[in-house]
Amino acid sequence: MPAAAHSLAEHEAKQALAVHGVRVPRSRLIAPAEAAEAATALGFPVVIKAAGAALEHKSDVGGVVLNVRSAAEAADAAQRLASLSPTLLVEEMIADGVAEVLVGMRVDPQFGLLLVLGAGGVLTELLRDSVTLLPPFTAASITAALGRLRMAPLLAGFRGRAAADVPALVEAALGCNRYARENLERLAELDLNPVIVRPRGLGAVAVDALIRLV
Repeated sequence: MPAAAHSLAEHEAKQALAVHGVRVPRSRLIAPAEAAEAATALGFPVVIKAAGAALEHKSDVGGVVLNVRSAAEAADAAQRLASLSPTLLVEEMIADGVAEVLVGMRVDPQFGLLLVLGAGGVLTELLRDSVTLLPPFTAASITAALGRLRMAPLLAGFRGRAAADVPALVEAALGCNRYARENLERLAELDLNPVIVRPRGLGAVAVDALIRLV
C-alpha cells in the first residue's frame, strides 16, 4: 500500500521553495504573545496566520488576518488565532499586486511532472482559468502559456494598470520545477496559490504554499 501523503507546514514549504529560487514574503514564526513585536519588526502592514501542517485551508476556518496595521491590531489578531494554533506566522503583506496567479506541479503516471498555471486567489474556482504544460519547462514555454490564459490582459497591463512582472512569475514557476525535480520520488502535490505578481521590475511573491509529500 502506498504511503499516505503528508503536508509540510506553510513556513516549511516556503523555506524549501525559497532555496530553489521562489520568492516568498519576509516572515517570522512566533508564539501568539510575540505577535506585536514581530509585526513591528517586519513593518506594517502584515498578515498573521495560524501555522501548522494540519491547517492546509486556513482561510476556511478564519486562520488568516490580512492588513494588520498596528501593534495593537497584531496583538488582537494573535489572541483570536491562538485558538487555532499555538504557533503563528507573521508575514509582510504584499499590497501592490497586479495579479494573483496559481502555480502548481502535478506528477502524472504517464508524462511525469506537469506544470499548472492559472488565475489564482479567490478567482481560482470562480474562473477555472488554467493551462497545463508538459515538460520540458522553459521560460519561453511558460511565458507563452501565461499568454493563453483568459487573465492574460491583467498581466499585460489592463486598461492603464501597470504591467505585471511576468519574468519574475516565470522564474517562480521554474523554481517550483527545480524543487519538484529534486523531490520527484516523494512529491504528491505542490501549489502556490496565489503568487502575487507585482508591477514590472518589482518581482512576484508566493504568499501561500502547499507541498504534500509521500
